[in-house]
Amino acid sequence: MSGLSKKDIVLANKIADRIKMLRIQYIGEKQTDFAYKYNIDKQDISRWESHVSKDVTTGKVKGRGITIYTVKRFCDLIGITLFDFFDHELFEN
Repeated sequence: MSGLSKKDIVLANKIADRIKMLRIQYIGEKQTDFAYKYNIDKQDISRWESHVSKDVTTGKVKGRGITIYTVKRFCDLIGITLFDFFDHELFEN
């Protein structure tokens, strides 16, 4: 992950924000409610929604982005397509 560009980090964080938006829209504020409904670990949801950053001093990337496979899994859980996921103003630029 240390090879991520600024654009990569911005995209990873937009994906995390979109997951959080949709989770709240479909289930509510609490990650635990989502975890319970879909029988997944709360830590998974927390990781999916976590932002990636780059330490300005060391240049080391902090956090992990998620794969497209995980985004697809999330979409399948809530019953939307990948197109629906990415068809949002967050991804216009």
